[in-house]
Amino acid sequence: MNGHIFKRALLVSSLLLTSQAFASNGIVHFTGEIIESTCEVSTGTKDQTVDLGKVNKSTFTDVGSTASVQAFQIDLVNCPQTYKKANARFDGTEDGDGYLKLNNGGAAGVAIAIYNRADNSLLKLYNQSKTADISAEGSASLPFMARYIATSSTVTAGLANADSEFTISYSN
Repeated sequence: MNGHIFKRALLVSSLLLTSQAFASNGIVHFTGEIIESTCEVSTGTKDQTVDLGKVNKSTFTDVGSTASVQAFQIDLVNCPQTYKKANARFDGTEDGDGYLKLNNGGAAGVAIAIYNRADNSLLKLYNQSKTADISAEGSASLPFMARYIATSSTVTAGLANADSEFTISYSN
């Protein structure tokens, strides 16, 4: 009986004296930055329509021929003094060489090309435009041009509409 009590006591004490394993300690570093608010896009240029008009399909004589240039701009207001420069990026469905593809169900063989108005350079979709300075008063204008461009030697008549969202980026 004493042997039985001794075994029980030994079992209980071994359970009480079991060692615990601890996991390694570490640190989680959280990083980030609180930034100034951005400029506002002026009401008149935030959601605008650029009318490229009606163009006879015979105007497009070969791939790369263009027609119906139209100027437009994006105006920024109420910019914080933190930012000194701004540029834009246009997004949309691409139709070769960075052009904006027309909506389905309309004209074919034509796309819309967007240009930096400052130097008439092609602004391909998903690329940053030329940079504009933000004035001391907190405003800037980003000037552009758009025109139809033939992407095929065969152009089909129809509606020639497209939509592009834009994103403004800032720098100091």
